[in-house]
Parts: sequence; structure tokens; C-alpha cells
Amino acid sequence: MKTKTLLFAGIMLLMSFSLVAKATESLLMFDISPNPMKEYCDISLEYNGDAVITILVVNEKGDIVKTVYNGPIHKTGRYRWERDDAFGNWVQAGVYTVEIQYDSRYTSTKKTLILK
Repeated sequence: MKTKTLLFAGIMLLMSFSLVAKATESLLMFDISPNPMKEYCDISLEYNGDAVITILVVNEKGDIVKTVYNGPIHKTGRYRWERDDAFGNWVQAGVYTVEIQYDSRYTSTKKTLILK
């Protein structure tokens, strides 16, 4: 009985490792340009398949400034942030982080600098 339980636990552990490896390899490319930016930036993504993503812009305090996109992506995507917050207000110059959340639990981040 103990052998069957240990075997089952081992198989479950291997399956969970393979799922983690698959999810972390799904994001192939993440780029922000221009960086630094003045009026806007383009966020380019490339995946090795389909995924559901959320693109957030976060300020230095950790507050979410804007959700740029939330939905499916099919291999590639290009999204524009027009330097505005969730209410359409122009955001101040400074350092911001663009976060890509995907597969319900993985996050990739890049910083962008807004000039005057």
C-alpha cells in the first residue's frame, strides 16, 4: 500500500514539474519600444502557442496605473500604451513597470522610463 502511495505521489510531482516547465517556456519574447518613451510605447510579445494574458502598467509605488490588455494572445501580439492611466489622465514622467501575467500564475516584468 505504501509503495502505491509513493508511486502515485512521485508521478504527480513529475507532472507538476512538467506543467511548470511548459508554462515558463511559453513566453518567448517581451519587448518595450521606444524605451525610454515620451508619448507612448509599444509592447511586443511572442508566445510558442496560445495563452490568456494581462498587461499591466505599475508605478514605482506598486499601484496599477492601467490595464493595457486582458484576453487571449495567439503566438504574437503588439499593444500600445499611450502614457495614460485607467481614467485617461496623462501620467507623470518617471519609472514604470510593464507586467505580463500569463497562465494564471506567471509574471514577466520590464521597466520603462518616461521622459518629460
